[in-house]
Amino acid sequence: MKYSWNPEEAEARINNSCEQVKEVNIIQYTKEKSLQNIKVNEAYEMDAVHIYVDILNLEDMLVNQFGNETETSHLRALRFFDSHFKAIKYILKETNSIFVDFHNQRLHAVIPKPYDNEQQRLDRAVTIAQIIIDVVEQQRDSGVDDIIEAAKLRIGIDTGKALAVNNGRKANKEPLFLGDPANHAAKHSSGTAQGIYLTEKSREVLVLDKVENTKSVRMKKSEIDRSILRSGIENQELVNKTIQEVKEHTKKLSDFEFSRVTPTFESLDFLGFTRKNSKRQEMVSIYADIDGFTDYISENIATLDGQKDIVRCLHVLRSELDGCLNKEFLGRRVRFIGDCIHGILCEGTTKTTNAPLSVNTALEASAAIRSRFTLAQDILQDTFNISCDLGLAIGFDLGETMLSRVGRSDDNSRFSLGLSTINSENEQKRCGGHQTAIGEGAYNHLEDDYKNLFKNRIANDLTFDAVDEIQQNKIENDEESNLYSVNEAAPSILKAHVKF
Repeated sequence: MKYSWNPEEAEARINNSCEQVKEVNIIQYTKEKSLQNIKVNEAYEMDAVHIYVDILNLEDMLVNQFGNETETSHLRALRFFDSHFKAIKYILKETNSIFVDFHNQRLHAVIPKPYDNEQQRLDRAVTIAQIIIDVVEQQRDSGVDDIIEAAKLRIGIDTGKALAVNNGRKANKEPLFLGDPANHAAKHSSGTAQGIYLTEKSREVLVLDKVENTKSVRMKKSEIDRSILRSGIENQELVNKTIQEVKEHTKKLSDFEFSRVTPTFESLDFLGFTRKNSKRQEMVSIYADIDGFTDYISENIATLDGQKDIVRCLHVLRSELDGCLNKEFLGRRVRFIGDCIHGILCEGTTKTTNAPLSVNTALEASAAIRSRFTLAQDILQDTFNISCDLGLAIGFDLGETMLSRVGRSDDNSRFSLGLSTINSENEQKRCGGHQTAIGEGAYNHLEDDYKNLFKNRIANDLTFDAVDEIQQNKIENDEESNLYSVNEAAPSILKAHVKF
C-alpha cells in the first residue's frame, strides 16, 4: 500500500488523547459566557433553543440548466452561500443568538435568551426562523441575487439542555452541542416539505395542538404570527435591515475565482482561502459517523459522571478519526458535525487528479479509520472503564468539489461542497455501524480486487487487515505469475497499494 498505519504509534496517540481528558470539568452556562474557547476537557451545560436551517434543493443549485456541475455553476452557488451566510449571521447578531455551525446546506444556531423563560426563547426562535424565510423570499423579489430564487428552506426547532464542547482548533474553533435538542432539531429540518417544524416538546411549551407526527406537520401561519407577537422582535424591520445589509455587501460573480490545490491535503489551510482564492478540483469526500453515539449521550447525560464520560469518549474517538485521515493518509478534516467527521483527500499533480489512486487511497483510509476506531474504544475501556459499544458508518465518493470561506472578511466560515459531498453523506446514511458505502462515481474508478469487497456498493466490517489481506494475496499471485512470464513489464500507473 502507498500508505500504512503503525499500531504502536496509534496507541501512543490515543493514550495522549486520553491523558488530555483525564480530568473533565462540566460548567453551567451563565449569562454572556463565551463559547469560543472551550477547552478540550470542558463542557458547558446550556438550556436553550436549537434551530437548524436546511436548504432542500441544494443539488439544483450546484448544477446548470442541463444538470451538470461546471465551474460557473459552482461559482454561482458559492456566491449564493456567501450572501446566504451573511444574511443569517446578521439576523443572529441582531437577535443576540449564537451561530454554531454552517455545514453544506445546513446551518445550526442556538437561542439562549431570555435565560429564565423557555416559552419566550421558543417564540424568539420561531420569529427568527420566519425572518430567515422572509429574507430569502424578499431577496428573490428584489433581485438581489438571481440564484437565491432557487432556495427552499425547511427549519427544525427543539428546546432543552445540551452540552457545548469545543469543535475545531486555532481560528476554526466553534462550539458543538451534544444532546437531544440539537439532534431532534436537526432531524426535524430533514425532509422534503418547506416550513417550520417543532418537536413535540417545543409544541407543548408553546401550547400548540398535539400531532401524531411532528416531522410532518409544519407550523400554521396563525401559530407563527402569535409567536412573533409575543417575541417582541420587530420582524419586518429586521427583514428590511437584513436585505439592505446583504445588498451593501453582495459580491459580483467576478469577485469569486477558483484554482487548484496541489495534492496531497495534509497541509491544506482553510484559513488562507478567500473569494479570490477559492479552490475547486476532483477529490474524494468522506463521511464517518459514530453509530449509536446519540443513544449513548441520552443514556449518560443525566449524571455528572456520565457527562464527563461523554466528553472523554467524543474527544478520543474524534481525535483518532482526524489523526488517521490527516497523518496516515494525508487527507484533511473539513469539520466535525456532531459525532461525524467530514474529510477530503486527493492524489495527483498540480494540474490533474489521479482518480483511481485517490479512490483506492480513500478505501484504504476508510478501512484504517475503522480499525483505529475499534482500537480507541478498547483503550477507552481500559483507561476510563467506558464501555460504549459504538459503531462507525462510513460513506465516500469522488467528484468536483469547491473549497472556500464564506461570509465577511472578519466573520466567515470554511466551506466545502459539491454533488460528491452530498453523495458521500447520503452513502454514509445508508450504512449501519459496521458498514462502508462507496458512491457510484468512486466505484467506477475502484480497483477490481477491491470491488469484490462490496455488494450493492456496501462492504461489511471493512478493516485495514481485510484490505491488507487482499493486497498480500495479489502480491503473491503476481509473484507466482511472474515465475512463468517471459517478459516483465513495469506498471504504467501507480496504484494506492504499491509497496516501496
